[in-house]
Amino acid sequence: MTTTRKPENNADTAAEAVRKFNHATLPTARSRSGGLKYPGQAYASVAAFKRMAQNLPQSFEQTRGLLTRLHLDGSLTADYGLVADHVGEATQALTEAARCADKLADALNRAHSALAPIGYGGEIDD
Repeated sequence: MTTTRKPENNADTAAEAVRKFNHATLPTARSRSGGLKYPGQAYASVAAFKRMAQNLPQSFEQTRGLLTRLHLDGSLTADYGLVADHVGEATQALTEAARCADKLADALNRAHSALAPIGYGGEIDD
């Protein structure tokens, strides 16, 4: 039986993966760079973060679209205040988040390109 993951579970998995990366790359007494030892690892990591950032605007747009459709259908309620105000604030913030994600993706693309020619000249640990 094939089960489909809920979208919010996929978003949570992405957030958890970033947390695990941060934990794995914390400097330790044995290694100043944590789990990252070679520029190729940085190159691959930045490439993955770049792909994630490139996909975020679509995620935010689709979430914004859902909120807008549900609001226009009259399907939303609010615990306080006006639904329209909350939806407007959320959709405006998601539009801003998409612009920020585009900027993040551009910066990560530049970092990825800058890392491309860098090699490692020290001893390799197995």
